[in-house]
Amino acid sequence: MAGWEEIIRKYTDRVETVLPGENVRGAPFWALMEIKDGRNTGNYHSIGREGKFTRIMLFPQKRMADWAAGKLAEYAEGFEVRGISAEHLEVLLRLCEDGHPLQLVVAASDLNENGELCGAVMTPRQIREALN
Repeated sequence: MAGWEEIIRKYTDRVETVLPGENVRGAPFWALMEIKDGRNTGNYHSIGREGKFTRIMLFPQKRMADWAAGKLAEYAEGFEVRGISAEHLEVLLRLCEDGHPLQLVVAASDLNENGELCGAVMTPRQIREALN
């Protein structure tokens, strides 16, 4: 994927639109992002790969993102919950539409009967339609 500086120049004029800070409210989503030395690195936590695509989980509810962050902390350090605003989401959707190897997975609102987190891969169009 292109460097964050290139993405910022192409999609927005503000670094904050690409790298959400800790005070951003998740409207419409929340995500887990890598934080080093108190700064957002721009790396989303990947829930795996499907072919060439890296999958990123988006959480409609903060409590689910907090739960996932707690589970992740058992295995990896440096990931925190960050709010994804409509502006942040638009950058992610446009990255997908422009051919960056990303898939967005929208988490279910609760755990399944086995206590597992589930979600659905959604296209940018599906996400936009669901939010309108």
